[in-house]
Parts: sequence; C-alpha cells; structure tokens
Amino acid sequence: MIVGFVKGVGRIGGFGVHTFRHALTPPIFWRQVVEQMHNMCFRCFIPVAVVLAPLGAVVSLQGLLILRIFGAEPLISSLVATAVFRELSPGLASHMVAAQAGSSMAAELGTMRVKDEIDAQEVMAVNPFKYLILPRLIAGTLVTPLLNMVGVTMGVLGGYAVAVGMRGVSHGAFMGNMYNFLKPMDLVQGVAKAAVFGFIISLISSYNGYHVTGGAAGVGRATNRSVVHSILCILAANYILSSFFLSIT
Repeated sequence: MIVGFVKGVGRIGGFGVHTFRHALTPPIFWRQVVEQMHNMCFRCFIPVAVVLAPLGAVVSLQGLLILRIFGAEPLISSLVATAVFRELSPGLASHMVAAQAGSSMAAELGTMRVKDEIDAQEVMAVNPFKYLILPRLIAGTLVTPLLNMVGVTMGVLGGYAVAVGMRGVSHGAFMGNMYNFLKPMDLVQGVAKAAVFGFIISLISSYNGYHVTGGAAGVGRATNRSVVHSILCILAANYILSSFFLSIT
C-alpha cells in the first residue's frame, strides 16, 4: 500500500513536471485559461460563500461563550478574523473547489479520453498538455485565492452578524480589534495556501482525468479519486504550510 502510494505521488509529480516544461515554451492558450477561470468561478462562488458565512457565525457564537468568562467579548473579532484568514477560508474554499471544479476537470478530461478526443488532438499536432492541462493548472492556481477572499469576506460577515447583530458587541470594538490584531502576514498566509491548494487540486484532477481507462465507469472512478486525493493532499499541505508560516512569524 505504501509502495503504491509513493508510486502514485511520483507519477503525479512527473505529470506536473512534464506540464511545467510545456509552460516554459510558447504558445500559452490564454483564451482557454480565461474560460477555465470563468468556469471555476461560476461553479464555486456560491458554494464557497454559503459554507463560510455560517461557519464564521458558528465560530463567533462559540467564541463568545468562552470570551464572556473573561469579560473579553469585544475580542471576538480577532478570533474570527484570524481563524478565517489563516485556516478556515483557505481550507474550506479549497475543499469546495475540489468538489465542484476538480471533479468537473476530471470528468471533462476523462470523457475526452474515452471518446478519443485527446488522441485526435495529438493526431492534429495539438499538444494536449499545452491546450488542456496547462490552462487548468494556471486557472486553478489563480482562481482559488480569489475564491478564498470571497470566503474570508463571508466568514467575517457571518461572525459580525452574530457578534454585533445578535449578541450586542459594539460595532466599533469589533472592527477596531479586528484591525489591531490582524497582520498583513495573515492575508499573505491565506492567499499563499489557497494558491498552493488550487494548484494541487488542478494537478490531481487533471492527472486522474487524463489517464482514465475503462469507459464511463472509469470516468466515475477518476472523478471520485480526484476529489478524495485532492482533499487528503490539501490537509497534508495545510499542516506543512501552517508550520512554515508559524516558524517565520
């Protein structure tokens, strides 16, 4: 099992290196990149917003119960903002991207593979790595941080609605403590994590879709693998990145 896992990581890594080599030489199909970015935003915007808003509200609700013991309710904004900026939004937004956009990437490429459309492109001298894979990697790396910012906004608004709107925390105290405790590195950390997660999702999903075998059933298996493997890799990468950022702050 361990040997199979190592081999799988090696194959995906080789797939990524091969794609990166094609990125160093023109042309880059920017129209395909923009199309993939549009598709990802369209599929993921609402799920990210819907997930992060109530999560920020729950963090605010539970945090107030603890802070009230110490008479520090106005500090709830620092708790909500730090948690959302650093961990919750990058992680959960990326999970939504994996579930929505990653599965779609794997299904699209897998369908093209079983219908021999990828082979047809190669026959017509169209490089599938430059036309199909690279635009998806670029789009995933660029769009996921943007969706992370949507998640951050909705998470903080959810926390604000509970703290100020329902629990009577002062608006001025909420906003003032949030600005005082947040640091530029918190924003950098969230955006960097989201970019790495987006690249991981796009790479794993593209790999699984590109190497589909077994017809329609194989497409379904590849789609399922892309989501599961992406989420597992996101969790592992999140720990590594969190440890790195904590070590430099």
